[in-house]
Amino acid sequence: MPADDASTDIVNEYRQPFELSGTGEIRDGKVHVHVVLGREGDVALAGHLHRARVETFFVHAYTLPLQQG
Repeated sequence: MPADDASTDIVNEYRQPFELSGTGEIRDGKVHVHVVLGREGDVALAGHLHRARVETFFVHAYTLPLQQG
């Protein structure tokens, strides 16, 4: 996101393999995921995940209900 506008995303597309770790939520039917991506060369990127295509290996996604206090 731009430093002066936290409500706007900068969308980039990458075409190399990454390792992915993330957390998020589904609210009002919309998925909101924050990820950290690691790639060759000891480089890490972080931000919102808008879309992804898995061509090799796999992705496990788990959903858990939130406990209402």
